[in-house]
Amino acid sequence: MLIVEDGEVLRKHLARLFVREGYLVTTAGSRAEALGELARARFATLLLDIKLPDGDGLDLLAALDEERRPHHTVVMTAFSTVENETRAQQLGVSQVLPKPLDLKRLINAVRGKKRRSAA
Repeated sequence: MLIVEDGEVLRKHLARLFVREGYLVTTAGSRAEALGELARARFATLLLDIKLPDGDGLDLLAALDEERRPHHTVVMTAFSTVENETRAQQLGVSQVLPKPLDLKRLINAVRGKKRRSAA
């Protein structure tokens, strides 16, 4: 799993959380670092922040060829817009989660479980 989050405290917290959940975790704090990690290794899961100091997380995802694109991507953002949601869906993102993060919902999203509607 690759976690791309520019906030150092949140990045470390998420890494610890998913290590406890049994994942092998690599982290990156910027678009450039993430591209470097994605060039070195393949990841099944990508946890991706949209706003990064050196670019847009969705642009990073769009730039990846099929071989390097993780099978499962969960996006997190404090800046949710209809445009971001639509673009994420077009890029095959599994879920877009708002910040501040609901950790139980985040874990379920990473595991591939959709939240049930309150019907």
